[in-house]
Amino acid sequence: MFTSVDKVIEFIYSMDQKTERNGRLSRITAILSVLGNPHEAFRSVHIAGSNGKGSTLNALKEILIADGLQVGSFISPHLEKVNERIMMNDVMITDDQFVQYMNDIYPLLEVGQVGEGSNFFEILTVIAFMYYRDMKVDIALIETGIGGKFDSTNVITPLLSILTSISLDHTQILGDTIEAITIEKAGIIKPMVPVISAVKAKQAVQVIENKATLEQAPIIQLYKDFFIENVMQEENEQRFTYQFNENILANLLLKMKGHHQVENASLAISAALLLNKYYGFSISEDSIRHGLITSSWAARFEEVLPNVIIDGAHNPAGMEVLLQTIHQRYATKNIHVVFTALQDKDINSVLHMLDEIASSITVTEIHVKNAEVAKVIFEATSHPQKELVLNWQDALDQTLEKLDDSSIVLVTGSLYFMSLARPYLMQKAQAKVV
Repeated sequence: MFTSVDKVIEFIYSMDQKTERNGRLSRITAILSVLGNPHEAFRSVHIAGSNGKGSTLNALKEILIADGLQVGSFISPHLEKVNERIMMNDVMITDDQFVQYMNDIYPLLEVGQVGEGSNFFEILTVIAFMYYRDMKVDIALIETGIGGKFDSTNVITPLLSILTSISLDHTQILGDTIEAITIEKAGIIKPMVPVISAVKAKQAVQVIENKATLEQAPIIQLYKDFFIENVMQEENEQRFTYQFNENILANLLLKMKGHHQVENASLAISAALLLNKYYGFSISEDSIRHGLITSSWAARFEEVLPNVIIDGAHNPAGMEVLLQTIHQRYATKNIHVVFTALQDKDINSVLHMLDEIASSITVTEIHVKNAEVAKVIFEATSHPQKELVLNWQDALDQTLEKLDDSSIVLVTGSLYFMSLARPYLMQKAQAKVV
């Protein structure tokens, strides 16, 4: 019997071993069957994509909460505490609940049982499904971990499927072409279940359209069926117009910054409208407006101190939209970057992009699984003003000393780095207030 979340997490990480992907759905399906198929007890929306899943989920969550619904949300990864992954409205699953569900599941994970060989994400998925069943959520928003087709979450039959973006990421698992990755992510499309897509790459769009046709799934696509117009950047928010058929919502306000966040928000709006159209929801325009202005997403272009931005851009596509937003908002500023990354990322491409815009780059390292050695990253950047600082706290402190009215500090490269840097920098912000 487990008595603390720390013991649960220690055990789950010990189970997180590499297994054959083709066995994942059969294993989690067997576990869920023994537990009474909790995933069939609640309605859901399924979200996949290379970037933008979390922001889209959060915008939709806030819209639904504003409409008075009880909303579950399952996300990955977490920033500071594993409980963040499993939420009811804006409240995390409690430690006691987490431990209780793990104690219920544990006998199924022993040698010779249906859950033998389960990994970290599978176990969290099962806990989430049990929690949403017991909390009697009105709807749960479920984000895939990696891919879609063989992702542990892909046992659900959702009301809607959402595809945010497709880019080359997790290539060692999903494949090394856009087409191969799209096949994996489009695996969440279910028979007759409407799908909403913001994917732009032609070869990816074709794969998605083919899959939707095969499954007889209605599909609506950004810039083909629904549109965003009149996007205006303001100091603390952005304003835009959304249009889908006869639905025109003008002067929408969004707190999250960057044009890509407008696109993510448009997916959330479309989801709300389709829930009304196909499933009898009555989500109001006021709820959509309120949800967008209240939605935020930690470590995604988040200003944790004045002119100090953190963003967990970890692949070239994510870095591209981050730098576009930097250019929109800080075109005349010097940019001092603090960077580290994981081994399985396209570090060279990301660094090349940063080399183009940075005034200085400070490379550091973190001590988590698969973190790249700082020296390797340092040698990969060709920036003339680069510095190697092994201790990440020192790297942040030294870079903050460069901050003045003509500059900003950008902390980026890995969400795992953000999980450490964010509370460290926010503590500094609180100290300044005091």
